[in-house]
Amino acid sequence: MYKETSKEYCDQKREQGFSLIELLIAVVIFLTVMAAVFGVLRTGIIVRNSINNRSETVSNARTAINSVGREAVNAGLGYSRTGSIVADDFAYDLLKIPKDSGNERDLFTGVMAGNNINSSKLSKNGQKNDVIAFVYRDLYFNDGEPVIVTDAGTFFNSPYMETETNGCVNCKKYDLYLVESADGNKALGLATDITFSKYIYFNDNDPLGLNKKTNGNEDERSILTPCTTGTSNCFNYDPQATIKKVYLISYRVNNDGTLIRTTYGNNTGEPSNKQIQEHPLAYNVQNFQVKYLMQDGTISDDPSNGNTEQSKMNEVVQVEITITIQAENNEDGVSTTKLINLTSTFSTRNLRYDNE
Repeated sequence: MYKETSKEYCDQKREQGFSLIELLIAVVIFLTVMAAVFGVLRTGIIVRNSINNRSETVSNARTAINSVGREAVNAGLGYSRTGSIVADDFAYDLLKIPKDSGNERDLFTGVMAGNNINSSKLSKNGQKNDVIAFVYRDLYFNDGEPVIVTDAGTFFNSPYMETETNGCVNCKKYDLYLVESADGNKALGLATDITFSKYIYFNDNDPLGLNKKTNGNEDERSILTPCTTGTSNCFNYDPQATIKKVYLISYRVNNDGTLIRTTYGNNTGEPSNKQIQEHPLAYNVQNFQVKYLMQDGTISDDPSNGNTEQSKMNEVVQVEITITIQAENNEDGVSTTKLINLTSTFSTRNLRYDNE
């Protein structure tokens, strides 16, 4: 009798399972462990995202600086040791570099400086961003040889140039050219048409606003106007002049804090409104600054002194580029902004050499 009772008791005990209190305790322990695991995972995800965002931001900034550096190293290559002639206020119209005080034609050098030109929504304490532009020769154009100009004239008050037969087979509409006269003057012009692989036209309806008509007064008309007896401020094509294709590239920060690389002309096959191309390089740029090391060892924010001494740009030895970028950081669910500064210095060694 005792054994049977004990057996029944054991059977009943096995069928009872966990009590409610035991289940509640187990659930609480499980939830506590899961909450801890979730917290660790969440922290890891936040840290990972912050690191990824910061790495991407730094990577974009480094890419941007390297891009500026390549242009700085090329600046002036095969271009002109002194610069080339352009229309009055051309740098202002294209780059917003300050106007000079006179009405005469301006000088466009291998490096163009624009100090404290524009601000953006990310700018702090009244800071303004710099602008910098570079010009250099396309050494692949025409197999590295200049195009020979044998004659020149005017067509509907715009200059045109004649080359040897098939002498301009490699020329394209909207190419940007450096034209050098027989007596050594140099000027920039944008080709608006090419005919018969021989004739190049420089009409004043170009998308850069570079070309001018030939029938204005001496200071305002196209510098490419052929010289005749008694004229001045003109171009001498006798016995011959040369044409070389060049690149013009600038860097600036737009209103939303994006660092933009802009190219002008040379967009073969595209219409007039596609000849100024903007390429974003880095985002969340708070500040973009350029300093210039001069031949005499001094450092300047603007060697051209507000575009009043543009020839001083030919004495630049190095450019120092500094980019300040805002990187978003998220810690413990709180978003913060961290500033990242990158600085690099590049030699402008090609400014010391003239055309080749």
